[in-house]
Amino acid sequence: MSFEETDSEESINSRSEVSSLDDDFDSIHLESESSDEEVTDDEVDSNVWNEIKPESDDEFVEDHGLVEEVTSTSGNNTIDPIDCYRHFVTDEIIDLMVRETNRYAEQYLQTHEISRRSKFRQWKPTTNEEMLKFFGIIIEMGLVQMPKLKYYWSSSQLYGLEIIRTAMSRERFELLLKFWHL
Repeated sequence: MSFEETDSEESINSRSEVSSLDDDFDSIHLESESSDEEVTDDEVDSNVWNEIKPESDDEFVEDHGLVEEVTSTSGNNTIDPIDCYRHFVTDEIIDLMVRETNRYAEQYLQTHEISRRSKFRQWKPTTNEEMLKFFGIIIEMGLVQMPKLKYYWSSSQLYGLEIIRTAMSRERFELLLKFWHL
């Protein structure tokens, strides 16, 4: 069989496949035209979803998941954002972060050669109060985003946040950021 005969045979086969597909499409098209109503995609979707039967028609009779009340720390019993934060970030979690951060810093300083001029030599163990400030700064950085870390401590009016400058020095923040561990 020559190349031309094979090519011609394949061409005939592919034309018959296309013709068959066209016939199928026409019959689908004719079936949809024979109906008096026009069916939209939304109606088809709703019909499909209506066919799905729920396993149970019972209503929920109890609360599921985490059900805890956030307690207010203010005198007027209103729940402030800090109350929600402290509900999840408890004193125990802060204690753990302080302990692990101090432990990691100590291990790092003992196992690495630190030059005399290294910032790491300024390390002093952190406290719970300082860790809360550290996370406060991180949250503020998430709310007020700046292109560079140093801009948060800038004294310019365009950049810089006084609340961050007064809470902690940039050098101390960077040290805590380096050694923070959980």
